[in-house]
Amino acid sequence: MFRRVLALLLLIFATGIVSAGSAGAAVGSTELKAGWALRSATGLADTGATISQVGYGTAGWQPVTLPSTVLAGLVAGGVYQNVYFGQNLKNVPDLTGQDWWFRGEFTAAASAPGQVYWLRFKGLSYRAQIWLNGVQLDANAVGTFVNRDYNVTSTINPGAANALAIKVTPPAHDCKDLSTCTVDWNPEVPDMNAGVWNSTFLDTTGSVALRDPYVKTTLSGTAADLTVYVDAINATNAPVTTTVSGTITKTGQTTLSFSQNVTLNAGERKEVAFAPIHVTNPVLWWPYQFGSPELYRLTVSAGTSDTKTIDFGIRQFTDYRTTVNGTSFAGYKVNGQPILLRGGGYVWDMMQRWDAKTNAAHIAYVKGMGLNTIRLEGTLGNEELYDLADRNGIMIMPGYVCCSAWENDSGWTAEQEQVAQKSLESQMRALRHHAATFMWNYGSDQPPTTAHLAAYKNIAAALHWQNPTLDNVATWANPDAGMKMDGPYVWEPPVLWWDQSRAGSAFGTTGEEGTESPPPLESLQQFLAPADQWPIGATFNYHAGKPSSVFDNITPFTDGLNKRYGTATSAADYSRKSELQNYENTRSFFEAWSAKQHVQSFGSIFWMLNNAWPSVHWNLYDYYFKPGGGYFGAKKATEPVHISYDYFTRNVHVVNSTLTARSGLTATAAVYNLPDLTQKYSTSVPVTAPANAGTQVLTIPALTGLSGTYLIRLQLKDAVGAKVSDNVYWYSTSPDTLGNKSNWYRSTPKNYANLTGLNGLATANVTATATRTVSGTQETVTITLANPAGLAFFVRPEITAGNGGREVVPVNYTDNYVTFWPGESTTITAAYQTADLGGRQPYLRVRGYNVPTFSIPVS
Repeated sequence: MFRRVLALLLLIFATGIVSAGSAGAAVGSTELKAGWALRSATGLADTGATISQVGYGTAGWQPVTLPSTVLAGLVAGGVYQNVYFGQNLKNVPDLTGQDWWFRGEFTAAASAPGQVYWLRFKGLSYRAQIWLNGVQLDANAVGTFVNRDYNVTSTINPGAANALAIKVTPPAHDCKDLSTCTVDWNPEVPDMNAGVWNSTFLDTTGSVALRDPYVKTTLSGTAADLTVYVDAINATNAPVTTTVSGTITKTGQTTLSFSQNVTLNAGERKEVAFAPIHVTNPVLWWPYQFGSPELYRLTVSAGTSDTKTIDFGIRQFTDYRTTVNGTSFAGYKVNGQPILLRGGGYVWDMMQRWDAKTNAAHIAYVKGMGLNTIRLEGTLGNEELYDLADRNGIMIMPGYVCCSAWENDSGWTAEQEQVAQKSLESQMRALRHHAATFMWNYGSDQPPTTAHLAAYKNIAAALHWQNPTLDNVATWANPDAGMKMDGPYVWEPPVLWWDQSRAGSAFGTTGEEGTESPPPLESLQQFLAPADQWPIGATFNYHAGKPSSVFDNITPFTDGLNKRYGTATSAADYSRKSELQNYENTRSFFEAWSAKQHVQSFGSIFWMLNNAWPSVHWNLYDYYFKPGGGYFGAKKATEPVHISYDYFTRNVHVVNSTLTARSGLTATAAVYNLPDLTQKYSTSVPVTAPANAGTQVLTIPALTGLSGTYLIRLQLKDAVGAKVSDNVYWYSTSPDTLGNKSNWYRSTPKNYANLTGLNGLATANVTATATRTVSGTQETVTITLANPAGLAFFVRPEITAGNGGREVVPVNYTDNYVTFWPGESTTITAAYQTADLGGRQPYLRVRGYNVPTFSIPVS
C-alpha cells in the first residue's frame, strides 16, 4: 500500500498535477457600476498606461454610471438635454469621429491562497483598448456582441484600489460595422451606441473557473433526459485536477446529483459533459396561456474553486414544415403541442438604457396583450429580459439584424468574419440555457453566404444548441426560409389580413409586418410642442422613421383616418380617431392569424412591439408605456377563448388559445344600424371550441337596409350564460377594398370604408365608481361603468396621478376601450405600483368617442 501511495506522489510531482481545491479563495462576482468617468480622446495626450493608474486625475471628465453608451453618459450629465423632444436630437453632433475614454476605479477583494481575479465584459462597442493598472489587457477588443474575459490575477491590486481604462472606437454610421443597428426605425443615434453598453464584472475564483453551464433537454413520452454541460478553465500555469459536481433541484422534487473528476492542462478551457440524467414525470415549462412556466435550478461547482447557478426549463421545441399557397412555412411545437407564435419585435431604448422596472414592464405588457413571443432582431444582450421571459412563459426569437453589415457578408474582411463568429458564440452561449429561447435566426431578410452559414451551424453544433434554427426569415430572398416578410409596413385596412390572396395576409408564418401607430394625445404632448402636434408637419414626421427613408411620414395612416372617419380637425380629434383605427387594425391582425392556426397560419410577429424613442410609427404600445388602441386591440384579439369577425368572408370564428377544450358555449351575432341601434339581424349557434384551434361557427349573410355605418356585435357565452367573449365591430356598406400590391411595403387601398356614422352618435352619460385595494407596493382599482341610455362607444377608463394628471404607467387593465348598450354595465380592474402615483391621489378619468370626459377620486 505504501509503495502505491509513494508511486502516485512521485507521478504527481513529475507531471505537476495538483488539486484545485483552492481552500481560502473567495468566490464571487461584483458588477462595476459606480466611480466611472467619460471624455473624448481628442486632445488628450496621455496613454492608457497613464490613464489606468490609480489616482489619475479626471477633473473635467463627465461622471457616468455603467453600463453606458457615450451619448447616454453625456445626456445623463446634462451635456445634451431633452434630446427626444421635437427635433432636439439634431443638436447633438456626430460623436463617431473620435475615440472615447471610459475610466473607473474600484477596490478588489483581498487576496487569499489560490485566489484568481477575472475581468468580464458583456458589451464593448465597437472597438476597444483595455488597460488595468498601467498594463494593456487587449489592444483590439473588437465586436459589439462579443463577450470577453481576462485573467487579471497578475495585474490586480488585491484588497486595494485599481484603475481600469477603456478607449472605445465607435461603430461607423449607416450600419457598416457588425454592431447594433436600428435601420429605418428611427434616426441614427449620434454615437452609434459606442461605449461600455453592457455589464462589466470583477470575478474571484480559485484555480478553476466555471463558465456557461447549460442543460439540454430531450423529451420522450412522460420522461426527459437531461445532459449537463459546463466549461472549466484552468487559471494557473500548471496542470490541475478537480471534481466538477452539480445538483438539479426544484421545490417538491427529488434532488438530482452528478460529478466527475477533470484534469486540465495549464491555461486550458475544456467543456465538461455529464452522462444524460433520466427524469420520469418532470414538471414541464410551458409558454403563456399553455400552462405554467416551471423552472428547475442547476448548481455546478469545481470543488471550492468556483460555483455557478442557472435556472432552466424542462421543455423541447421542435419545428415542422407545411406548404400553404405554394410556399413551405415553418411551424413550431412545444412539448409536442403545436403553438401559434403571436408576438412583436422588441427594441431597446435608442441609447440602450434599460433597468429592472423597464424590463419587467415590457414582459408584463406582452402578457397583458395575450402575446407569447418577442422577436429580438439584433437587440441581443439584455439578459435580465431573458430571465423575465423564462419566468413568465414568453418565448424569445433571437437573431441578427437586417439591412446592414450583418447581411452584406459577401464582402467581409477576415476580421469581420471572426467578429461575426465570436458574436454568435457569445450570444448563443448566453441564450442556450434559457427556457424561453425557442429558435435562432442566422439571418433576417437575407441568408448568410454558404460559407458563413456553415460556420454558424458548426458553432451551434459545438454549443449543443437544442432549438430549431432558420437560415433567414424572408421567403422573397430564400424560398425555403420558412417565414415570409412581405409587408405591409404601413397602414392597411383590416380586410387585408383576412384576404389570403394578399402577400401580407394571415397565412403561413411571418417574421414581421405591421403598420403606423401614432400614440395617444397624452403621449404626443410629451415629445411635441403644441405647434408641432397639429397640423402634422416636419417635427411630427421626424418621429416617424429614419429621415429620407420611405417611412419618414405616416401619410398612409392619415389618409385612411381622414377618408374613413372624417377629416381630422385638431390634434385631439386626430388622436380620438387614430385610437379607433389602431384598435380595429391590430385586433383584426391577430384575429386573422389566430382563426386558422395550425392549418394555414403558424405564427406572426407584429412590427413592432415598442419603440426606441417617442415614435408615431410601428408599435403596440408607445415609448412611455401608455397603452392605446393597438395595445387594447391586440388584448381583445388574444383572449384565451375569443369570438371574431372575418372582414373578407363575413365568417365568424371562435378561437381557443388554451390546451383545454371548451364545450357548452353559445355564439351570438347581431347587426345594428346607427345611430338608432335598430337591430337588423341576429342569430345564435351552439359551439364546441377544440383546444388550441380556431373554428368557423357561422356566417353573417349579406344584408340590405343597413345604415352607411353599422355595428356588428359578437358574443360568446358559457352554459350558465356568463360572458366568455364580447366583441364589437364598426363597418360600412361601402367597405374597404384594395388595389394590387404597390411596392414591397404596401398595397394601396382602392376604396375606403365610410365610418363617419360614428361621428353622429348621441352623447352617452356614463356613470362610474372606483375603489382600490393596496397590497404591499401594488394597488388594484376596481372600476364599474354603467350606461343608463343610448350607446356608449369606445369608452376608455384611465387611472391618473391626481385630478387631471397623466395616466399611471405601467398599468394593467383587464379590459379597456369598451362599448356597451343601454342599461349595461361592466367591471374592469387596473393594477399599478403605488410609487408611480408620485405621491398623488389616484383618480379615475373616463372618456369615450361619444362620452364627455370626467374624473372622480378613487376611494
